Parts: sequence; structure tokens; C-alpha cells
Amino acid sequence: MIARFSTAAAAVALIATVGLLPGLGGSAGASQESAQVAQGRAHYVEHCQLCHGADGQRGEGYQTPIWGSGTQIAKFGNAQGLLDYMQLMPFNDPSLLDETQKLAVVAFMLAQHGAIKPTDQIDRAAAANVPIP
Repeated sequence: MIARFSTAAAAVALIATVGLLPGLGGSAGASQESAQVAQGRAHYVEHCQLCHGADGQRGEGYQTPIWGSGTQIAKFGNAQGLLDYMQLMPFNDPSLLDETQKLAVVAFMLAQHGAIKPTDQIDRAAAANVPIP
């Protein structure tokens, strides 16, 4: 089961890279992303997409959209609040991602939500100053 999921995750990552998955950009979108957002995208595909969906709108484990209009992402207030919550993720094993990787996922999510530009990066020390509308 683990090997099959890893292969599937790798396939999804490859498809996203070449631009065949809506919501995960593709080569044109990825080339206009900061390294942090691009890394967050890759970590999202590998560790988050199964539960939250390729486009963050619904997955196998969580049926409520996590970014975009009408979502609850704003309840975290700022990037620091979302990063604090990310300490519980991924739900199956929070130790799968370290602090830097979780910050990259936050940057990717906020770029998808429109709270930051895809070319932006979030510094841990300034995360509290990045509002989530």
C-alpha cells in the first residue's frame, strides 16, 4: 500500500509539473513561483493532496475547501496562525514535514488563496505580519 501510494504521489507530482492538473499550476505557473512556493507545492502534492484534493477544494479525508472564496483559511488570521495549525499536519504523522517544509506548504496555500503572490516567500519571523483575507 505504501509503495503504491508513493508511486501515485510521484505520478501526480509529475503531472502537476507538466501542467496537466488544474489548481496545481504546471510548468508556466511553476516557473513564476518562488523556490519556497514551488517546494510547498511539491510537499502539498506528496503529503496533503490525498486528504485535501489536488485543488484544495475536497479530498478523500476533508470535504471542506481549504483555500479560495468562502473557505475557512481566514480564521487563522495570518501566516503564523496557519503555520501553528500546520504543526498538526499531516494528520497521519506530523513528523513527516519539518518546520521549513511546513512553512513552504503555508506559502503555497497562501499563494493559492491569493493572500501572497506566487513569487513571494514567507519568513518565519515575519509570518505574523502576513494577513490572510
